[in-house]
Amino acid sequence: MTLPPERRLPRDPDRLRLPPGTRNIALTLEYEGSSFAGWQRQPGQRTVQGVLEQCLATVCRHEVIVRGAGRTDAGVHARGQRANFFTTSEVEPYALLRSIPGIVRGGLAAVQAEEVPLEWDARRNARGKVYAYRVLAREAPSPLLAGQVWHVRKPLDLDLLRRELATLPGLADWAAYRAADCTAPDTVKDLRRAELQVDGDVVTLVFEGSGFLKQMVRVLAGTAVEVARGRRAEGSMLAIRERLDRTEAGVTAPACGLVLERVLY
Repeated sequence: MTLPPERRLPRDPDRLRLPPGTRNIALTLEYEGSSFAGWQRQPGQRTVQGVLEQCLATVCRHEVIVRGAGRTDAGVHARGQRANFFTTSEVEPYALLRSIPGIVRGGLAAVQAEEVPLEWDARRNARGKVYAYRVLAREAPSPLLAGQVWHVRKPLDLDLLRRELATLPGLADWAAYRAADCTAPDTVKDLRRAELQVDGDVVTLVFEGSGFLKQMVRVLAGTAVEVARGRRAEGSMLAIRERLDRTEAGVTAPACGLVLERVLY
């Protein structure tokens, strides 16, 4: 959407003065990852940020730039992604809860909206994130869970998996557990929690940390499953971390099993 200058807002509120009457709206977003080519806007691609900005521009009647708490890859879901945007419109935050799903028509909803101080920023103010990776551990796939879990046919040693995850929390260099094309200059992160939740055949690996490298949770999940299937020895995950070599870690688990559950502030 191309708008005249008087209907555009500054892209960088840290350096450019916001127009009088500007409001800062914070959103909690839920989306189904297979509907999008990831979070970040990309030319010619349907992304969460791109679709959301177009939707909000329609509602607010001016250009909108959305800042998310973090990026999710194509196929990754979110239950509690956070974002914020500036607007000079008088739209009430609660109206967005109905407007966004109606305009987007599937795959994305704002489940909470509120006006916040102008200095609040979804990314800079975040103090951590919680991710859940779900594995369906049984012989047959589930039509009801298709696109939401990683289906693993071989049985998992859950006691071993629980012990292996318990070795991981701590402040450490996670260079071995990231995408091969990850360019993050700082690979040191504080992994505060790594635990197992079991509900019938669905095994959920929960990770909470100060931040995560590109595909870090998916590589952790893929390596953990290899340990639980007996393909790697107990204690392998900690040893791999210490070697700082991505080629030592296991497969990158499919995106469909990963959910951004919550952003911590």
